Amino acid sequence: MSDDPTGSVPEEGTSVRDAALDAMLARWAAAPDSVDVESALARVTARRRAESVTTSAPATDDLAVRRAARPDAARVVPLWQRTTFRVAAALIIVAGATAVWRSSSPPERAVTYATTTGLSQEIRLADGTAVRLGPASSLELAPGFGRTHRHLTLHGEAWFEVTHDDAMPFAIKVGAATVQDVGTAFLVRESLSREVSVRVTEGIVTLTTPAATKDTTVTLRAGDGAVATPAGIAVATGAVSATEGAALASGHLTFADASLTEVQDALRRWYGVTLVMSDSALAARRVTADFTNEPVSRVTAVLGLTLGVAVETRGDTIELRTVGTPPRP
Repeated sequence: MSDDPTGSVPEEGTSVRDAALDAMLARWAAAPDSVDVESALARVTARRRAESVTTSAPATDDLAVRRAARPDAARVVPLWQRTTFRVAAALIIVAGATAVWRSSSPPERAVTYATTTGLSQEIRLADGTAVRLGPASSLELAPGFGRTHRHLTLHGEAWFEVTHDDAMPFAIKVGAATVQDVGTAFLVRESLSREVSVRVTEGIVTLTTPAATKDTTVTLRAGDGAVATPAGIAVATGAVSATEGAALASGHLTFADASLTEVQDALRRWYGVTLVMSDSALAARRVTADFTNEPVSRVTAVLGLTLGVAVETRGDTIELRTVGTPPRP
């Protein structure tokens, strides 16, 4: 028998049952008196207390321990909290909103300027070109003007001071003709009979009209005038004076060797009157005159004196007839 009266002591972590304790106590009762029962019982009680403390401690979460041991810089940040992720998400949202705005915005449209009888309008186009749109006239700019092209359509009369751009020519469609600038100041007039008059005071323009086989193009320089009709283009070199250019730029009604067809259309736009001729031979006559805010009565009187004809005014109709010819009924 071992000198240790307690026998085998359970290993750490093993539960000591009450039955085992009873067995030891029974052995101690049968043992010699030299056995210190109280000391052995004290040791068993101490071990039970230690075991109770060990087994009652809560289980340790190894993952939590590892996370707590990491420095802050090494901790894993959720994806949605990362700066790069948030910036990328913001860019995606902005791009998506832009795409939605573009798809929902209306398409670009043509821009049209228009005037009424007797009133002109000064216009500054997106490319810097200055325009004085004459009375009862309209100017239409196709979508994209100034960005992808410089094409316009004119009905009536307009004075242009064009900002030149070799990469983007300035072209005016008027009736069947096309007027293109080469760094220029010029007047363009269109009549109801499809006659187009061009007066150049600065720079160069080209005037093109369609023909049965090949388009006809002429080059006009400062001081030149031209009239385009379905029959072709008639050029008057040096016919435009500096005085006429100044008058045209200021919006005056000016005629320089103008046909009565041109005068008819201008009087309709400026004064709302209709000019008629009782003698067809008068259609070949030419007019040179400058009117600065003149009343229509003054205009008709000047026309009569200039042409040497009689003038009859009835309401908004002005009749020109050769002297001695009876008025129209």
